[in-house]
Amino acid sequence: MKIPTYAIDLIEELDKSYPNKHPNLSDTEREVWFKAGQRSVVDALLSISQDQQEEGELPQLLNKDK
Repeated sequence: MKIPTYAIDLIEELDKSYPNKHPNLSDTEREVWFKAGQRSVVDALLSISQDQQEEGELPQLLNKDK
């Protein structure tokens, strides 16, 4: 994965790379917690970016429609 220029694009790439999904039955407990931690970071970034968009704190360029 190439690191995008804009933070919002990076968050979208992370959301695709670490999707919000149920753990596999074959995952160990450690893998489940590790993947949950990865997703927790993505969720926090999504929440922050959504709050900033709603408050108009992101530059107009980052509020682009895709």
